[in-house]
Amino acid sequence: MQNHTNASLLSPLWAAKRTVVVLLTSLLLASCTEGGAPLEVADAYVRQPPPGMKMTAAFATLSNPGNDAVVLTGASSEGFSSVSIHETALVDGVARMRPVPQLEVGPGETVVLEPGGLHLMLMGAQGPVSADQTVSVTLQLGDGEQMIIEMPVRAPR
Repeated sequence: MQNHTNASLLSPLWAAKRTVVVLLTSLLLASCTEGGAPLEVADAYVRQPPPGMKMTAAFATLSNPGNDAVVLTGASSEGFSSVSIHETALVDGVARMRPVPQLEVGPGETVVLEPGGLHLMLMGAQGPVSADQTVSVTLQLGDGEQMIIEMPVRAPR
């Protein structure tokens, strides 16, 4: 019982530390590319799937501070068999997901990957995905560059 109580007290502390690590990693990645990262990434997270579900979604805000368009052509993650860009759209009054071959973020523009809209589908989880984890997602860009984003897993709200 003692260990459970201590773990419960530390949980918010660990969550805060994990958030700081994700933010620092994002800043470090942005500084690693000459002239900065092609995209600035904020509010990135993976939604925790229900137990036994092998599929989930990832969300983020992607901003292009540069003078040229940045095209996201795909994504991957070692913890999943595939990752693809998807969009939820209403078709005859029914919400349906469909794959999107690429996503362009114009100069000075921001694209929000969010529930009910554009998002990344992570399919074929190699193991359980829980709120105490961070998922590494690699974005493939049209110019051949890659960006690695560390995304904390969040329980659904």
